[in-house]
Amino acid sequence: MNLSELIARYGDNQVTFQKLDDCAESLAMTKRGSRITFVTSELIAPNGTVKLGLVVWLDRERVKAVIAESKRSAPSP
Repeated sequence: MNLSELIARYGDNQVTFQKLDDCAESLAMTKRGSRITFVTSELIAPNGTVKLGLVVWLDRERVKAVIAESKRSAPSP
């Protein structure tokens, strides 16, 4: 199953997301990769957070282009 199928089956209108750019408290390089510390409003449960969080990486420039195209093709009010 891919991510878009998971979201479609779960219900697109039931999914929320956070951009790490907006919620990161610190960014640091380590020997193994990047360490990102971020804040979320999701509640903590005994085995993790109440809701499951997924990290999805998208090309930044492609996302900008997709958003711009979406705005261009949106019906005028």
